Amino acid sequence: MKKIAVIGATGSLAPMVIKEMIENGIAVKALVRNTEKAKKVLPSEVEIVLADLEDVDSLIKGFANVDYVYLNLSTEHPDSKFQPECDGVRNVIKACESTGIKRIFKISGLGAFRKDFAQGKTIFVNEIRIKGQELIKSSGIPYTFFHPSWFMESLELMFQKGNKLNGFKPIKHPIHWIAGKDYSRMVINAIKNEGPENKDYIMQGPESITLHDALVRYSKTFSPPLKVSETPIKLIKIIGLLVSKFKIIGMMGEYFKEFKEEFIADQTWSELGKPTLTIETFRK
Repeated sequence: MKKIAVIGATGSLAPMVIKEMIENGIAVKALVRNTEKAKKVLPSEVEIVLADLEDVDSLIKGFANVDYVYLNLSTEHPDSKFQPECDGVRNVIKACESTGIKRIFKISGLGAFRKDFAQGKTIFVNEIRIKGQELIKSSGIPYTFFHPSWFMESLELMFQKGNKLNGFKPIKHPIHWIAGKDYSRMVINAIKNEGPENKDYIMQGPESITLHDALVRYSKTFSPPLKVSETPIKLIKIIGLLVSKFKIIGMMGEYFKEFKEEFIADQTWSELGKPTLTIETFRK
């Protein structure tokens, strides 16, 4: 049985991936800072270990008797002293080198793989991710990176407040939305099949839909439908001058305003399976 250590196990997406791992016979060890939270959100079959990305020794202990590592890391404010996607990756590499980890699997982002999609713009999230990826590449440890488009779950996590959906405009070009469940299945296939070392997989969904149309279609999956509104990015940026939370949202909106995503997931679909869930079906 393959065994994988997961860092970032209690985030919004990782529990879904871990559930698929367990169901497919992969043993999971979750390295977490909050064991009580982990017990509440993770399957009972998961081995929960106290560890911290800032503590290399705790990572070394957590990686004992493990074949692979799966990283689902967060990106902190650009002024933060410790960045999981960069400083944390550096510590993970040290721990992997001490324990003989066979491969690092890591979720990244589409913009960190194809910077040209952003039409010359950049955002700190991707710049930090790229630094972490370069550290892994230069380490010599075999890796597999997953570069997803927007997750359908972000419609709920980012935009839904009660019976209302509030997006931002204008996001001019369609997005290849992917469901977390489809992403999870594809990750499992990559882990089970192993395949060639040092691989980048593009994780895009079956339809190309604008943010506006995605909000409208998602709203209609509720009865009665959710109320849809969209706030201009310019206004969000002005609010961000006073409220730090909106500053980051404004930066994201500005970055994605002209983001022109091409479909480039043919090889991923061929090797890991084609995603099937739509805006209407992913919640089920």
